[in-house]
Amino acid sequence: MKKLPQSMIQPRHAILRGEPGNVALEVLLVPFRWKNEWVDTAIRLDGVNLPSAHLADLADKTFSFPLNPDAEAIDGSIYLDSAHHPCDVSVIEFMRSRNDGLKVLIKGVYVFEFEGLDQFGNTPFILSTTVSSCAL
Repeated sequence: MKKLPQSMIQPRHAILRGEPGNVALEVLLVPFRWKNEWVDTAIRLDGVNLPSAHLADLADKTFSFPLNPDAEAIDGSIYLDSAHHPCDVSVIEFMRSRNDGLKVLIKGVYVFEFEGLDQFGNTPFILSTTVSSCAL
């Protein structure tokens, strides 16, 4: 079984929104070629149990999460090949960056077997990118 090349799915920026205990994190991806077409998609993580969507509250903190089918698991997916493929996320870490902003590091697994991309199986990933917040 081949793995999806990690170089194909690259983050460009992440956006937080929501309220404590129910935060959404969208990771915008760099457009890439898939089956001879350009794909512009994102990884969506919904229902994330974070104490805040404000960056200052999350700086220098690491959060661990159970994987599906646990009820406390993050509802995550990536839209690819006309289907939403689950993303099981185990760790989200917020780190200060050199330019006074924050970066987010996300560890998880793309569950490609669930929606028909069986040739890629379940592919572990680690993504890191800058993050901003829409929290008021």
